[in-house]
Amino acid sequence: MDLFAERHEHLLLGSLSVRVTRAPSPAEAAAPVTEPEAPEPTPEATAAERARHSVRVFSPCAIQESRSALGAAAGKTDGKRDAATLARSAAALDRAARDDGWRLAPWAGPDAAEDPFADFGPEAANFGEVLEHLRVQWTLARRARCAADARLDPILLLGPPGVGKTHFAATIAEQIGVRMSVFSAGGAQDPMQLCGSDARWSNSRTGMVFDALAGGDSAAPVLVVDEIDKLAQESTGSRDTPVNTLLDLLEPDSARRYRDMSLQLEMDASRMIVVCTANERGAISRPLLSRLTEFYIAQPTVAQRRAILESYLAALLESHNCPAGITLDEGSAEVALATPDLDVRALLRMVRAGFASALAAESDRVTLAPPRRGVTRQRIGFI
Repeated sequence: MDLFAERHEHLLLGSLSVRVTRAPSPAEAAAPVTEPEAPEPTPEATAAERARHSVRVFSPCAIQESRSALGAAAGKTDGKRDAATLARSAAALDRAARDDGWRLAPWAGPDAAEDPFADFGPEAANFGEVLEHLRVQWTLARRARCAADARLDPILLLGPPGVGKTHFAATIAEQIGVRMSVFSAGGAQDPMQLCGSDARWSNSRTGMVFDALAGGDSAAPVLVVDEIDKLAQESTGSRDTPVNTLLDLLEPDSARRYRDMSLQLEMDASRMIVVCTANERGAISRPLLSRLTEFYIAQPTVAQRRAILESYLAALLESHNCPAGITLDEGSAEVALATPDLDVRALLRMVRAGFASALAAESDRVTLAPPRRGVTRQRIGFI
């Protein structure tokens, strides 16, 4: 039935309803169909999407408060903070305000590694228990609904010198793809290296916690507290001690409000990956120990030490222009590996020195020469 009407109509024929429509013109039929535009995402939706893979480390309100304090200091004439210091502080706040204060969580997002601890080489053979612990923590972090709901607990690597504790911590940062900072605890008497110096000082400087979070792209950079057993234990009479500053950083609630003293700026440092090293457990304060998961790292076995040497030599070959086929000299390697008082650090130094000698002599053998012992230096001075 070829019936058309100008508009939609309903013809009731008894109990039958018929809809009659106008046929489109040729011009209308050829016109492209336009889809309705998608609505612009609201600020709340954008923040929710960011929160899936990022953490807001620096609050815009906190940054603005710090800027206002800097402006007030610039208007004073007491001369305690010179123009260079104020400019340096303003630049630091600009770094903190990058990406609106958001920083990526390495365990979240589509590019996050499923298991970044699977590619540790043979040099980590004596760190098996630590690696298993990190895998468990990483798996839980990967499955968190929100990036801010996850955190890798701080750990303590206990063991004799030269077993590779600091190198292992550096490898964690490398495998995860984040920055690493090292705080040498031996002899540290004040916390300013961590949390910055007093804002009232003319040469005030930001601390390494702020620098790692503001200067990088990650909410979870690695902080190595090296030789925490040598940390100064004087923690009475003042809150401004390295022990108390570390306690604030190791406790999640206080770390979410960690303050840089130079900028008087609060930040969320609770996702920093803290790795402490120590030779002696008894010298570490109990409050610090209670906040750390401990692992004892023993000296590697002879087979593990050999694997470490060969892996280190392979890395040297890959990073230097040298002919192929350079190998360890078996005789000197067996002697070095059988020497009990040569730790891993000393063995690696021997490999590096032997590799340099082989290159200079155009040899294909890396000979490990034991370090000279009992050599006294001639005194220089007046008789």
